[in-house]
Amino acid sequence: MHKTLVTQVVFLSLALCGASNLFGQADEAVPVNNVLPLLAEDKPIFGQFVNYLGVGSDRESAVAHAANTDYDFVVYDIEHVPFDIPRLTQYLQWLLDRRTIAESGLTATKTVFVRMPFNAREESEWLIKNVLDQGVHGLVFPHTETVEQVMHAVRAMRYPQAPASPDFAPEGIRGSSPAIAARYWGLSSQEYRQRSDIWKLDPMGSLLPIFIIENKLGIENVRAIAQALTDNRIGAILWAGSGDLSASYSGDRAAVAAALDTVLAVGKEFGIPVALNGVADLERRVEQGARMFVSIGFRAQPPSEEARRAVGR
Repeated sequence: MHKTLVTQVVFLSLALCGASNLFGQADEAVPVNNVLPLLAEDKPIFGQFVNYLGVGSDRESAVAHAANTDYDFVVYDIEHVPFDIPRLTQYLQWLLDRRTIAESGLTATKTVFVRMPFNAREESEWLIKNVLDQGVHGLVFPHTETVEQVMHAVRAMRYPQAPASPDFAPEGIRGSSPAIAARYWGLSSQEYRQRSDIWKLDPMGSLLPIFIIENKLGIENVRAIAQALTDNRIGAILWAGSGDLSASYSGDRAAVAAALDTVLAVGKEFGIPVALNGVADLERRVEQGARMFVSIGFRAQPPSEEARRAVGR
């Protein structure tokens, strides 16, 4: 009886020690958002749009995307296609590669960002919560125009923080239902809550907000936006959206080129990575401050091995 009791006490002690790690401090050595270590080293990252312009989101496509090492991430589009969260969830599950996870220890085979279906000015908190709850690693906000829009998006991506927390502000307003996202990330619910804060704002933050600057008002305010992100220690990406910038400037190519250069210059000034469509003129764009390159459409190609080596990849 005594031996049985001792064994139970020892087992309980070991279990509690394990639980302390499981439900307390998550292992910081394991990357959850796999592009963040690359960005932290100031290296460019490469990805492609999926569920958009001929690039599928069915199970066969997801398996192929998981195996494609030319791309570090995917941007799943729900801006210009029918709004279908169950399809996104199914895509995420087929994107997981059990062998890769078992061999490398990563919690997912690809980082997944979602381009949201609303413009940043619409401040759709319920959609932000809904998409994050599926387990994605970041959100892309179209037509970002002002500091207020940026700060609201960041608040909506964050869970409420403890009042005495050093990273309390900007105050989080995301509703709590982490079970599905936690399972996708391979974490407990408490670990997910620790990790699913904003990059740089929280030392363990793994969520990345991405703001597309793609109209005249956004260009006018991009420096103020970058200043606010820097002042609040928010890790984010500014995406210079050439397509809608062309519409905003009525097809004036010189104006669009100047707008792209403005976003790049601001990003470089404040140390904020800038995203661009495609991989054209890769070395020059990296020198200008671009760090995220997104291939668009089924005919798009990733950069060649030679081009990757030339920019440190």
